[in-house]
Amino acid sequence: MKKIVKLTAILAACALLTAVAGCSREELDTNQFTQTGVSLQAYGPQPVVRGGVLRFIGSNLQDVSSVTIPGIAPITSIEVVKSGVPSEIRVTVPKDGPEPGFVTLTTKDGKTITAKTQISYSEPIEITAISPAAVYPGEQVTITGDYLNLIHEVIFTDEVKVPETAFSKHDRYSITVTVPAEAQTGTVGLGTIDEGEVTDESLLSTLNIVEAETELTVKTAEGKLAATALKAGDEVVINGTRLDLVTAVKVEGATVTEFSKSASKISFTLPDSATDGEVFLVHASGVEVSAGTIGTAVPTNLTAAPSPVKAGGELTISGNNLDLVTGISVPGTGTVEYTNDGKIVFTVPETAQEGDITLSLANGKTVSVAYTLVKPALTAANPNPASAGSDVVLTGTDLDLVKSVTFGGGIEVEAEPSETEIVLSVPTAAETGNLTLNLINGTSQESIELKVDKPAGAYIAVFPGELYSPGDMFIIDIENPDHLTEVQVNGEKVNFILHEKTLYMQIPASAGAGSQLTLISDNGAVTYTMNIDPGDFIVTPIWTGSSAISGWNGDQSLAWGGYDWSTVAPGTILRFELEPTVAAGSWWCISLRHGDNWGALAGVPGQYDTPEMPMDVVLTREILDDLIAHNGLVVTGDGFIMKSIVLVQDLRYGTTIWEGEFNCSNWNGDQSLAWGGFDWSTAAPGQTLFFHMTPTVTEGEWWCISLRHGTNWGALAGVPGQYDSPESPMGVKLTQEIISDLIANSGLVVTGTGYILTKVSLK
Repeated sequence: MKKIVKLTAILAACALLTAVAGCSREELDTNQFTQTGVSLQAYGPQPVVRGGVLRFIGSNLQDVSSVTIPGIAPITSIEVVKSGVPSEIRVTVPKDGPEPGFVTLTTKDGKTITAKTQISYSEPIEITAISPAAVYPGEQVTITGDYLNLIHEVIFTDEVKVPETAFSKHDRYSITVTVPAEAQTGTVGLGTIDEGEVTDESLLSTLNIVEAETELTVKTAEGKLAATALKAGDEVVINGTRLDLVTAVKVEGATVTEFSKSASKISFTLPDSATDGEVFLVHASGVEVSAGTIGTAVPTNLTAAPSPVKAGGELTISGNNLDLVTGISVPGTGTVEYTNDGKIVFTVPETAQEGDITLSLANGKTVSVAYTLVKPALTAANPNPASAGSDVVLTGTDLDLVKSVTFGGGIEVEAEPSETEIVLSVPTAAETGNLTLNLINGTSQESIELKVDKPAGAYIAVFPGELYSPGDMFIIDIENPDHLTEVQVNGEKVNFILHEKTLYMQIPASAGAGSQLTLISDNGAVTYTMNIDPGDFIVTPIWTGSSAISGWNGDQSLAWGGYDWSTVAPGTILRFELEPTVAAGSWWCISLRHGDNWGALAGVPGQYDTPEMPMDVVLTREILDDLIAHNGLVVTGDGFIMKSIVLVQDLRYGTTIWEGEFNCSNWNGDQSLAWGGFDWSTAAPGQTLFFHMTPTVTEGEWWCISLRHGTNWGALAGVPGQYDSPESPMGVKLTQEIISDLIANSGLVVTGTGYILTKVSLK
């Protein structure tokens, strides 16, 4: 064993320390080596080894009768080395009892001399043995050596400290202590301070540690798996010795803290998250001991039926260990919902693609099973050859899986097929070639050849894909330009210029998304869908000029067939530009009437007094029905010139699906969009419902709107129970969950309290 001395009480060694003589009854001569009397000049060594010799040098020290060291009785066994002037005496310091302090010399005549410097000791704390050398936690170990009475804590690896108060035995030569459960194999240290009791940092800084030269072996549990091929939920058994020391079991993917144990056996249920790998026995010390390696089960003997399966149909996966499955992923779709009652059953999504279905387990493992899909097949095209711009009927099987068809020349056309038939208009730019079926799941397959005859009349060979706005100049090259006689947009004739093969035409201000461009020739007509972004508003002029209104005369240009009001959608804004003819600040007014006898127009005030320009009137269903039933619009009043009337369609909130005035209070409800009031199957995920409302409560007070489905006014899936004091219009983005609920449960009921609902629109 090695001896390590680190006590802060040990000061720098010095050969001899000067002392000052003093006496109890009279002063003694302390001059250097005085000729008369007893004097002490120095003593040492300092520090002195317990059991070692202490030397005193001075004058006439042979007259000293005893030496008193603090902590022990006076020493009278004095060795006189030299007498007279100078002189030297020596005493042996006992091993037990001496304490730091001032040494006192007593002379034969009873006088005393006290040293000026306190005595200190070199105390060689040593560890000679640790027994036994290998021990289990909870068993006792004895540390033997010397000066162990100065030790106040035992420190096991790793920094596991046992205070002196927990020692079973403690004296100068031995310490007996119980090995803590947290102790590990390693060096044992002895500390001169109980760190758990001392809080003074200055005292903690004096801590000295004596370490043993050899390690103490702290023995651990030993165990071995009874079985290594396991399935989640199985009982895992480990047999061995001292397994009662185990505090946890680690398997790959999980830590098990709940298990039964004895000294010879551990058992637990294998967690779902456990996977292949080593099993470790964990001790309170953190030490981990391997008990072997396990392999976890996965589903096997997997089959998918039917094969092939059609998108939208049910697929069943059979096999072993399917109870381990926690998730399913289908190529092209991702995760799907399924049922698992010994067999896995799910509906194949429309977007599913062929490949391997992945079955996921809770422990991160995956297995796969291959499956195939039913594919559409074209058997005929009628007619074939088909004329560009004419319709062609494609027949075959499973054509409801087709999203679009690509003609020769790379022209793709969206399809709305049945299971056995697709009817399409052959693009004028199409070429003879094989048709390509583009499926809903994102894949494509080449099919039969379609021969294409080009039109005899004017047509556009390649229609541009860029986006246009109302008012833009549309410039395009056409084929067979000599046959062109007229150009229409949405059935309305437009002006155009034809220079050789190039057509120049301004897109009407009223054109919107999906507007139809028709080229009319002397031998036929071809129609194209234009790619137009109308912006937030479409402005359509319906009257321009200068009509002076005074003395309640009237302008009937938009009455008696002057304008077809049946073409106007509810929610459209009727905008008037008027120029007052009266002096600034004077009164004037405009009044809107219907044609029959200039009667009062429903849904508007009798007159608008001195209105600001432009003046907007929102055309409700009530107003439009009156205009249609009673021969259109008459504008009358006094003191202005009518300059223009335009229709403004607000496209920000899409198409109006309901308009009126529903006063919602105390949770009454409007069912106009329920029970067949609107076909919710025409709505699509990603569209937004807008609710236009005017609060009826005082500004700042609470109000709310609640959306329910028709059946028993039940909670509508996918939306909150209510929307508190929302901004108007309030937008609600439709998900498939919401749409499915509306279709299955008889549409939409709008309820709540504290507002008037004026419009619901869909975009």
